[in-house]
Formats: sequence, structure tokens, C-alpha cells
Amino acid sequence: MEKCVSASSSPSLSLSPEIKHVGDSAESTLQEGFFSPLIQSHTNLMNPICVDSLSCSISRLCFIATPPSIPPNCSNAHCCHCCGQFIQHHTSTALQDVKAQLISLAQMPPQQLGKPEVMENILNQLKDHLCDLMMDQHCVLSILAIFQASTVHHITRILDLVIQNQHKLKEVCMHNHGSLVIQKLLEHLKTPEQISAAVFAVKKITVRLTKSINGGHVLHHCFKLFSPALTTFIIDEVAENCVEIATDKSGCSILQKCLHHAKDNNMKRLIEEIVSHASLLTEHPFGNYAVQHVVKMKIPRVNAEIMLQLQGRYAQLSMNKHASNVVEHLLEFSEEKDAANIIQELMYTQNFLRIMQDPYGNYVVQRALQNCKGGVYKMLSAIVLLNYPHLHTHPYGKRVLTFVQRRKNYEQRHI
Repeated sequence: MEKCVSASSSPSLSLSPEIKHVGDSAESTLQEGFFSPLIQSHTNLMNPICVDSLSCSISRLCFIATPPSIPPNCSNAHCCHCCGQFIQHHTSTALQDVKAQLISLAQMPPQQLGKPEVMENILNQLKDHLCDLMMDQHCVLSILAIFQASTVHHITRILDLVIQNQHKLKEVCMHNHGSLVIQKLLEHLKTPEQISAAVFAVKKITVRLTKSINGGHVLHHCFKLFSPALTTFIIDEVAENCVEIATDKSGCSILQKCLHHAKDNNMKRLIEEIVSHASLLTEHPFGNYAVQHVVKMKIPRVNAEIMLQLQGRYAQLSMNKHASNVVEHLLEFSEEKDAANIIQELMYTQNFLRIMQDPYGNYVVQRALQNCKGGVYKMLSAIVLLNYPHLHTHPYGKRVLTFVQRRKNYEQRHI
């Protein structure tokens, strides 16, 4: 099979009249004004390209001209492969052409950019590439300038272009630059119809967005900008997939923001979902943060329900890196009688000495000593002091012992 010859390997290369004509036509098209119509096919290069491999190489130098189609009965397989690359390259070049002209819009005066005929022309050229351009760092300023100059009608049209493809919308929201552009677009929404359309579009991709830092920023922006009556649809989606979101590194943060912004029934449902899965979430590296957040809300019946789910496992949980934080919060933010139940379970377990000597358990015991009073404190401190021989030389145990001795000295000074 005859191989394609590179144009650079032929120093005396000269273009045929047909190809020269196409190159001149493409050059003149590129010199037109902002967002001139993309180059249309007007010359059939089928025969010159497929005559020999050299012509194929020449045509690839002129890729900005007319993209050829592969002939149905072409015998030169290598040449047809080049034609396929030619077509693909032309497609990307169309986007690059729009991008190059879009960048220059940032320098255009707002009053000129805001003219209806100018804006219509811009949107007509952007309609097939808007989402891709929103993710290009070089185009961000120009797109923001378009938002600033747009009327309500044009913002509606831009929003329709952005949300019509769910997959693309998700991609833009999760992108470093795209996320910022989407947030600015949300700020420019004015009418109830625009806001509703945006919220319902975001709702469909909420679960995926919660698992992305950039996507999470978009969701949080919705909470800040729009009324609870509208964001309730997003929060419902979060509640529906509570465990999946809570056990994700980014999702657990978004879940806490949802708890902060949720109202009435939405908040109640979110809390119920977290409480019902508290046993699973408490030991999870990320899920434990959701349980901690609920505990810090200081709702007595909620904390009591969480304690009931964890009952009988506090010794094990206190020595768990993640769950120990939940136990500490329960001791600090629950009612005294409820916290006393946890302390008593810890004191009377066979592993209490081990808990005091544990890297995480010693902090739980210190928190228990800090938040108990009366007879419960006297009993707990007495047990700690009884284990003095095992604690005073232990790297973690001596912290518990020191805490008891400091509190004892403090109380003696204030009697």
C-alpha cells in the first residue's frame, strides 16, 4: 500500500489550482467580522484527494477549507484514514474559530455588545459550543461580559442552551471554570420561569454534583440565591439519596449545608434519614460528620434516638478513629441524664482501662469527665484513680489521669 508523503518532505511542492482556490476562500472567510458564519463546503475535493497519497497530504495542509467525504469505493485505505482525520480536525477547528473570536468580545464596549442584533448574532454562533466554551479559561471573561450585557430574553435563551443537554450541564458544573460561570449565570436569573427551569435542571443531576467540590459550589449557590420553596426540590433529592451522599468525601459537606438551609419538613426529613442510618454513618470516615452535625443541633429527642441506636457499642465506638468523634459530641451536646447513660456503659465495661489507653478512647474519657457532674463524676474519677499504676506512665493513659488531677485541684481552689 502506498504511504502518504508528508508535505514537509517535498521542498518543491506546488498546490494544484483547485486547492489554491479553496485555500484563498478559507482565508477570506476567516477575516470576516465577529462570529461570521462557519465555513461551508463549496468545492468537491474527492477526486484530487483520492488520486494519490501526495494530494492527500496537501489537502490536510488546507484543513480549514472544505471537509471532504470518503468515497464509497475508494481503494486507497490509508488515504481514507487520512480523510477521516481530516473531517475530525475540521470539526474541532470550527470550535477553535468560534473561541478565537469570542475571546475578543471581552474588549467590546457593553453598549455595543448589548445591541439586540449583535447579541442575536453572537448567540446564533455560540449555540452549538456554549457549554464547551464555558469550560475554557480564556473565554470566561467574554461569556461573563455577554451575561452582563444580556436582556432578560437573552438570558432565557442562554439558560435554555445550557440546560438542554443534561450530560453537558453536569460536566460544566463540575469543571473548575465552568462552575464559576454557572454560578454567575444563576445570579443573572430574574424571572420565576428562569429560576424554576434552572432549579429543576440542577435537581436532575444533584446526586452527581454533591460528589464534586465544584458541583457542590453550584448547589450551595442555589441555596443562597433562591427561596426555600424552590430549593426544597434539591434537598428532597439529597434526602432521597442520603446515605450515598453522606458517605462521599464531598457529599458529606454538601449534606451539612443542606441541613443548614433546610426548613421545616425538609429539615425533618433529612434528620430522620441521618438518624435512621446513624449506626452505619457513625463509623464511616465521611458519614460520621453528618451525624456530628445533627448531634450539635441539640435536639434532645434526636440525640436520644441516636444514643439508642448506638447503645451497647460505646466501648468499641470510643476506640474507633471516626466514631469516637460522634461519642464525644453526644457527651457534650446531649442532656445530662442521656450523657450519664453513655458514661455508665463505658465505666462498667471490661475494656475501660483499654479505652483510657487508646489513642482515641482517652479523648472520649476526658470528654466524659468534663461533662458529668455529681455522683457520676465521683464514680468515674474514682475508677480512673484506681488505675493509676497503669496510667501514669502510659502515653495516652496519663492524659486522662492528668485531667482528673487538674479538675480536682481546680475544685479545691474554688471551695
